[in-house]
Amino acid sequence: MLDRLADVGFARKMMSAAQQGKKAEVDRLIRSLGLKVPVETNFTPSGVQFELYTSPQQNNPESCCTLKVSMKWGK
Repeated sequence: MLDRLADVGFARKMMSAAQQGKKAEVDRLIRSLGLKVPVETNFTPSGVQFELYTSPQQNNPESCCTLKVSMKWGK
């Protein structure tokens, strides 16, 4: 799923949406990856950061984790 982040066309769409401040489009592109966990996105004109969360299990509240992914363009 995350291998789409390496796709040049996908990355350009993501960069364009972020640089134009189009949060709904950035969120749509992230959801199009087919992720099955909640995702929180933040972006600036120079990059996008998103965090993937797993929910804790009721019998083990410390069983959750977070994966942070950053896409940055430019120098």
